[in-house]
Amino acid sequence: MPRRARQAGTEDDAAVPTKIQPSSTKPPLDFSTPQSLFESFIAPVTRDEFFSTYWEKKPLLIQRSDPNVQTYYQSLFPMQGLKHASGQGIYYGRDVNLCKCKDGKKVLLSRRGKASYNEIMKSFRNAKATIQFHQPQRYNDKLWQIMEKLECFFGTLVGCNVYITPSDSQGLPAHHDDVEVFILQVEGEKHWRLYEPIVPLAREYDVAPLDKVTTPTHEFLLKEGDMLYFPRGVIHQADTPAGSSHSTHVTISAYQNTSWADYLQDLMPALLRDAAKENVDLRKGIPLQQLLRVGPTSAGSTLAGLLKDLANRIDGGCQLRTCEMLRDFMGHRLPPFVEANAEKSVHPPNLKSTIRLKYPDYAAITVDHVPKMLDPTEELVIYVFHALNNNRESHMVSDTEESPPVSGLRFPLSHMDALKAIWENKLLHVKDLPLEGDRDKENLAISLWSEGLIENVHTVG
Repeated sequence: MPRRARQAGTEDDAAVPTKIQPSSTKPPLDFSTPQSLFESFIAPVTRDEFFSTYWEKKPLLIQRSDPNVQTYYQSLFPMQGLKHASGQGIYYGRDVNLCKCKDGKKVLLSRRGKASYNEIMKSFRNAKATIQFHQPQRYNDKLWQIMEKLECFFGTLVGCNVYITPSDSQGLPAHHDDVEVFILQVEGEKHWRLYEPIVPLAREYDVAPLDKVTTPTHEFLLKEGDMLYFPRGVIHQADTPAGSSHSTHVTISAYQNTSWADYLQDLMPALLRDAAKENVDLRKGIPLQQLLRVGPTSAGSTLAGLLKDLANRIDGGCQLRTCEMLRDFMGHRLPPFVEANAEKSVHPPNLKSTIRLKYPDYAAITVDHVPKMLDPTEELVIYVFHALNNNRESHMVSDTEESPPVSGLRFPLSHMDALKAIWENKLLHVKDLPLEGDRDKENLAISLWSEGLIENVHTVG
């Protein structure tokens, strides 16, 4: 039997840092910008306080007894949301799993093929199995709206799972994740225990060994409308108390594989390639039989010197070109949430038009080489990647390991100033674009408009 939950917010030193949000008649979330969405998401904690005090450092519990917030949370994927999703065709493994914690280990109920709502609920009631639903934003518009704004705010992929656990049950053993975690309590109550990380800011998911999970650093009851945050690496486990009919919570996760180590791995190939064109020492051959040697060698000091030269190059303001991380993000992220009756720009721009970037948070400019198969000289060009054509229904779920093609356009380096001007200005006249010829100005505007990236606000004449 789980221990009785200690109420958060007491004066016990082990209580998780708690903020209580006062009641309000305002909508619980502000979707006007990605920044305003995140600020309302963590309110009453300010953004500055969150990132200086909690982010990647320690857990935070925000208690919300506000009926307005509780009602909103209950719409994010309640038990009935599962019935709606199952009616559209869901499958075990890809969309839903049934699991339970037994003797400190995860037991996955053997189910394959198409999953029906009645079959899932039978396992939920009779086997006391936790329902783990993957990426519910594919079926819930409110979660889609939240998560696509969070992806804009973080600049990384944001994933989601729903956990529905029956009374007096636990679905997963104590473990740590490789993501920053935000828990939204949708229905019922959940008893949580958090423990000191074995690996702070862990880069891999891992089940904690039982001998390492002893005294919780924090223990509390999460109630409807509450939100919990904790960093990657924090060991945690949760169960539904016997007095609650069931618990439903949404787990929103961010910053997987987004560490400095990941960023350096992405930057180094392009950085070395560019530096080797200018530094003859990087083009010199390694010592004879270097690949066969084990342990410290004289090559260590040479490598240290070359790395210092690279560090000086970075510090001197050289262009950092991310190759795979940006492509992966833009190719996999959610498309913008657009109301069904949203107006669309139907007239292409010309030199007399005033244009505006339509989705600045969903597009990015980068510089990279043209693939060898397309250009043997591997010329550097500008790529404009965007997420406007991405498929919401496949977000964070794929039947193949192949990365989806990234939507975008390619331009010569001569267009960089014009593209920057479009990205930096709210309104801009096509005739004022910093390009040499009028035809280039008009063609650039039409190309971006055809891709849905800009809108023709006004055309004179």
